[in-house]
Amino acid sequence: ALTLLPLSQARALCVYHGDPYAETTLAQEFDDSGWVVRGRVVSAEDNWSDGRMGDNEAPWTLYRVRVLDRFKGEPTVEISVFTYRDSAGFYMDRGGDGADIGGEYLLFLNPTQPGTDLPGAARDAMIVNYSCGQSKSWLEVPQADRLQLSVLAGRAVR
Repeated sequence: ALTLLPLSQARALCVYHGDPYAETTLAQEFDDSGWVVRGRVVSAEDNWSDGRMGDNEAPWTLYRVRVLDRFKGEPTVEISVFTYRDSAGFYMDRGGDGADIGGEYLLFLNPTQPGTDLPGAARDAMIVNYSCGQSKSWLEVPQADRLQLSVLAGRAVR
């Protein structure tokens, strides 16, 4: 069935280092990410055009996130996080009720790449390292993972 889909649709799958829907570890994604933060969603800008996936007009969301804690990297106090609205997207939403304004998330992030076919809103934004991986609502982060993050960040753990 995938051979019948346009090539841009096939890009929507979650793929980690060539492995579709891979199960990653906290340490793997920590190493692969430029920034690892705990952040609170401040706002969201949605673009619900009718474009095809991988097209500049494909549906997308740009979140503004206030950084509450930095585990890796030196992000500013507020950052932008871009995602396409596809099967590989990372949504900071309340189900069908829109953006999770005020919700807190653990995010493994990398900058968008210059020269890629992204909408202008994505310039200077970050993207989640692997949407099907370790980024998640802070409420879903187990205590053991919180401790491991502190260790990975080089913080003393008591």
